[in-house]
Amino acid sequence: MGDDTEKFEKEMAYDLRKVYAVDLVGEHLKDIAEARKADNYSLYFKNLKDLFVITQHKFKDKTNKLDEYNQLITNAVKIINSYPNDFLGSSKNPNACAEIEAALNAIEMFLYSQLEDADVFGAKYEDEGL
Repeated sequence: MGDDTEKFEKEMAYDLRKVYAVDLVGEHLKDIAEARKADNYSLYFKNLKDLFVITQHKFKDKTNKLDEYNQLITNAVKIINSYPNDFLGSSKNPNACAEIEAALNAIEMFLYSQLEDADVFGAKYEDEGL
């Protein structure tokens, strides 16, 4: 009975990691990409914040990384507040859009970097830990 329990526990742990990686993180990554491609800045920003909520527990060196994330958010909000109509899509000033995109891209790249550092994307092709 012990071997079956151990096997079940390993399979359950694998299944939960798979749900986290594919269903949660993966779906958020798709949502981010779709919003970015559509130039929907408000949805892009919301999706980035949602990804942070479900992944920030994976960050290494949390204190410094949370500070860095908060600085990126503060910078993005400052830019967004400078160009609210462009952020909401009712205006398309190229300079404003470029600044907003750059701020949001910086957040996205930061989050991807943290997920990569935490091996969320896997350390090898058939990663048991997903």
